Amino acid sequence: MKKLLFVVLLIPFFSFGQSKSIFKGLKYGMTKSEAKKEFKKNKKDYTSVDIGNGFLYRIYQQNFLYDNEKLVGITLNPKGSALGMQYDLTKNYLTATRTFFESINYQTFIENKWYNAPVNYLKSASKWGLVLNKEDKSTIIQMYPMALGDNYFVKLIIWEYDTWMGYYDKENKRQSVKAKTSGF
Repeated sequence: MKKLLFVVLLIPFFSFGQSKSIFKGLKYGMTKSEAKKEFKKNKKDYTSVDIGNGFLYRIYQQNFLYDNEKLVGITLNPKGSALGMQYDLTKNYLTATRTFFESINYQTFIENKWYNAPVNYLKSASKWGLVLNKEDKSTIIQMYPMALGDNYFVKLIIWEYDTWMGYYDKENKRQSVKAKTSGF
């Protein structure tokens, strides 16, 4: 009986550790059907994400990022920006978004000095943009500007920490191999 009680008490502990929240009810490792169900159930939580000072994002379920059929990230878009934004608004969104995440204790992991200057950033050929990590190392925030015709667009992705770090480490190893085989 004591063994059974011990096992029953451990089940919630292990279950909790296995489902990290990426954003609100969207958890790391959800299947597509689970993520879709959560999105539909709480749609208003995802279609208007207010980070303050009039900066609003929204999530579309088709912008969920999966690896091996499991949810690993979510792309957010500035609300009302389907056709892009003017340069200054894009810059303001990127700056305000960084300020917001730093105010809730996210820390800079990678910083491209042009992360909030669309023209310069696009010329820099940066792969990562601005990358912030949560103190508890559960999530990564990645953001950078993109061109959209004559306008610009903010790419904001919330990643599960270990997944993003795996992509980052893989790219660093690829670059290391490339350097070693370059002949220099």
